[in-house]
Amino acid sequence: MDKHATNLITNLNHNIMKKVLFVTLALAIGMTGFAQTKNQPVKAEKVKNTRVTFKKAYTGNEALPMEFNYTPSAPRVSEGTRDPEFNYDAQTMKTHYDLQVNGFAADRMHRFQDGTVGMVANWGQASPSFADRGTGYDYFDGNGYLFDEENNPLTARIEGSVRTGWPCYTQYGPDGEIAIAHTGNDLVYFTREKKGQGEWQGPNYIPNPTDLPMPADGNVTMTWPKIATTGANHDIIHVLGAEQDSDNLGDTYLYYSRSTDGVNWTTTMVPTLEEWEYTQYSADQYSLAANGDNVAILLMGSTMAHGLIIKSTDNGETWTKIKFWDNPYGGMDWENDEASIFGCDDCDLYCYGPETGCIAFDNNGMLHGAFSTMHFYHPELGESWMVGYGLTVDGIFYWNESMGTVQGPEWVCPDDGTVIPSDPMNAFRFWWPTDANGDYIVRNLTSSNVVGFIDVDNFSDMVLDNLYHGDDYNQFWYSSSSLPALCIDESGAIAIGFSTPNYERLDNNGKYLRGITVSYIEAPYNMADHYGEYTEELGDVYFNQLRLQDADDFMHSYDEAIWPFCPQNTTDLEFWFGYQADDTPGLFVGNNASQAGPTDNFIWATMVRPNIDGLAVEENIPAANTQMEIYPNPAVNQLNVKLENNAEISIYNIMGQNVINMQGVKGVNTINVNDLTSGVYFISAGTVTQKFIVK
Repeated sequence: MDKHATNLITNLNHNIMKKVLFVTLALAIGMTGFAQTKNQPVKAEKVKNTRVTFKKAYTGNEALPMEFNYTPSAPRVSEGTRDPEFNYDAQTMKTHYDLQVNGFAADRMHRFQDGTVGMVANWGQASPSFADRGTGYDYFDGNGYLFDEENNPLTARIEGSVRTGWPCYTQYGPDGEIAIAHTGNDLVYFTREKKGQGEWQGPNYIPNPTDLPMPADGNVTMTWPKIATTGANHDIIHVLGAEQDSDNLGDTYLYYSRSTDGVNWTTTMVPTLEEWEYTQYSADQYSLAANGDNVAILLMGSTMAHGLIIKSTDNGETWTKIKFWDNPYGGMDWENDEASIFGCDDCDLYCYGPETGCIAFDNNGMLHGAFSTMHFYHPELGESWMVGYGLTVDGIFYWNESMGTVQGPEWVCPDDGTVIPSDPMNAFRFWWPTDANGDYIVRNLTSSNVVGFIDVDNFSDMVLDNLYHGDDYNQFWYSSSSLPALCIDESGAIAIGFSTPNYERLDNNGKYLRGITVSYIEAPYNMADHYGEYTEELGDVYFNQLRLQDADDFMHSYDEAIWPFCPQNTTDLEFWFGYQADDTPGLFVGNNASQAGPTDNFIWATMVRPNIDGLAVEENIPAANTQMEIYPNPAVNQLNVKLENNAEISIYNIMGQNVINMQGVKGVNTINVNDLTSGVYFISAGTVTQKFIVK
């Protein structure tokens, strides 16, 4: 396919959004236009360093400031959809309690096979005590959400009289659901046999362990849960919970609980970990993924430990450890071992490791991940370290199991040919020097597997001081683009949502507002070849990013959008994302909170679907109303196409490449699809386009 013709194939059909971005990674998406991102060198000065040490992780039981006089804003009216065929957008609930997690959000939205969607969020209205804090829940039944801020606002948590925080949610049973949260004393969960209806059954509690490694005070109250279910009926429950040592904030004990009947629980340390690793991953630096009989635990974000995935293919009976990042300083004694010292305040010697991330299984059992970067160094003995933050601390990196342990690419400086060898220190590095002096840096778009970053036509126009980086944001956004959430379609296509500063949108103090950006990828996920192909021929680098907020979008132009979350799996290329948005950078709740009073924080749910060449895909429409009927769908060996009149038949793959052309005749036309790889395709005859799947 002609590379320049890709512009014509990748048409984005999103009515309200501004013309912003162009797609070339692999998957066409729904929006209205394009913008190119030039890969120009910039001066290596858009980074600031700050000292970081261990902090008490927030549980939600901490005292908050005194009551403030506060006038709530009116709800913004949502039409429920931006485009009836390709995008659904809803304001599902409003909360004044604005701290969702201590790290990265996960396990908060699930899409069921019938297309319905359930979701939860940290919810509370009664500032400052937030005695009503608990699990806010909403459910999309295929037509709309049960609650919306305009017509039917959410007024109560799932748990009734039980005060909770940090909820997670997933399917439980053939058609049911489960929500879990912490109380500050234990983990509590509620179930329903039928999703979206009936009474929640609970409270049910997971017993705290008494005979496992734990803090010196001998007290374990599991908090900050994550949840997943496996098995043919989603009836085997897997839960992670943690306890931070109040006397040694650097130690957080992580526990794994499992139940096969929803009543009786077995709790252990996380399987396969070495003893020193038990305490290395702090609150919300972990998550769970599940699909079928597969379940996996993600552990990352620690400067003193490795990036790990613990995987089981038999519902948690046995486990294997996968090291996706080998931290050169992992396991060292940072207080006493001088070998742990590296970097300095006046040099550009960072370790580029993963900070926030997520994982998900595809339907073939392969794990996929998306990770943000963290630039850190350890200039002196002690359990504190330095991190660099700024506009060039950026990048969302894609990974899957076939890639093994990430080593970092070999980099050849474009101006003088200086070679920087492959090294795990640079595993998640996006900006690289143009020569040996390092005065100028440029993005590596040829071999870094980066799938998301700050989108701006001319990066030099961005101003570091416009990047909000208060202490309440530090632990979430060491990287400008961060908090990725990843969803995999049955076809293998992937959507990754993340939070990143928007150059065109500033708040009243001149700070860049954050927005949610979605990147799309299609198998075989070889970004390195794709970048090299386009960079070499076109000179400019184009990238596939869809913004959910934009300066010309009246609904979202003043959103400060953070904490994206999504289902791990989907079908029909229907990608759902949830996120929290208010109009002010910073937080009211949490460590070093910067907001003087609560704001209206809306939990949004947005669904985006790909579009090929601007054509709406007609699905499930009776044959009497169309010129074409196709069957069977999915197709295995052949596809039958019934036409009302003679018409040319064209079949396109998900990249918009024409794979079959033939002249169709009135009646039934049989097409051999044996030579097509498994996945989603689009068939066009006359003015009608439909989607079908080849298995």
